[in-house]
Amino acid sequence: MGIKFSDFAIRGIDVSTHNGVIDWSKVKCDFAAIRVGYGRVIDSQFVSNWKNAKGKVKRIPYWYMDYYSNHISTSPVYNMSDEAWGKEQANNCWNAIKDDPEGIVFLDIESTTGSYAPKIDAVTNRVQNIARAFLVEIDRLSGKKNGMYIAVGWLDWYMDWFRDRPLWVAWYPFRSFTPTVDDITEWVEREGWKTKPLIWQYASDGDLDDDGDGDGRSMGVEENDVLDLNGWIASEADYLTLFGEVTTPDDETVVIPPAVTTRTVEVKKTLSRLNMRSSPKIGWNVIKTLPVGKELDCLETIIDGKNIWQRVGVDQYVAEYHNGKLYLK
Repeated sequence: MGIKFSDFAIRGIDVSTHNGVIDWSKVKCDFAAIRVGYGRVIDSQFVSNWKNAKGKVKRIPYWYMDYYSNHISTSPVYNMSDEAWGKEQANNCWNAIKDDPEGIVFLDIESTTGSYAPKIDAVTNRVQNIARAFLVEIDRLSGKKNGMYIAVGWLDWYMDWFRDRPLWVAWYPFRSFTPTVDDITEWVEREGWKTKPLIWQYASDGDLDDDGDGDGRSMGVEENDVLDLNGWIASEADYLTLFGEVTTPDDETVVIPPAVTTRTVEVKKTLSRLNMRSSPKIGWNVIKTLPVGKELDCLETIIDGKNIWQRVGVDQYVAEYHNGKLYLK
């Protein structure tokens, strides 16, 4: 016995141009993750999907990360830095949704199946630099802390910087093993993530009732066996919060403002000290030395290759991640 769509109290699908033209009047679920695009390309069905899904389901935008075009000699963005390429993709995403935003953006990071690019584990630094730059920029633009879509097998691959992001995970049943929500939660915790998983993508075959046959057309998409199915596996309160809502004791729904991008961190207690500098680079520019446990408000993130700096005041910078070592938590 496998998983049924009805097993989840809150259910959703995720769609893109691969699902064709969708009849949203037939979509019977609570939320839909809708692909905005990738690289410099807006998904050919995004405008239609985003417009026609409004009011019928809660909408969640996601962006498929292009980690290869700036390393392909025939590409218009060849030789663009990884940081600039990540930032540009965030701007491309935000420009498509900024006039009608909903939910938070999830960054979809997957290995390409094409021969034009290496697998993501062969270019670790590149992928994580682009992803960091995307997330920093989309956070700044949206005023929210945005999330990541990751297959559970890749959770251990990401550096600590990513591990407080909202999570949408993929894990499909295989052979005689069907994972449970507890399995997913335990895996996420074991791999050192500081957040709980919110969404579980458990199938891509559109089989709503687990009878072996796809049911995609009944949900308004063009093919029965091409539809990703998802369950919300966090609390209902978390679900409302994702969309900027909260339920009061009188069961009235009110809108809460989005989170600001400023975050408070402290100097790691495992350090002996941390230098504050007048510019985001190592050199003869130390202003003062900060004690362990000192709390800081991070006002701006600066990514410099593999290193991450935080601006904590006017001409005041500290290293968050430098030469493989984490200085803030």
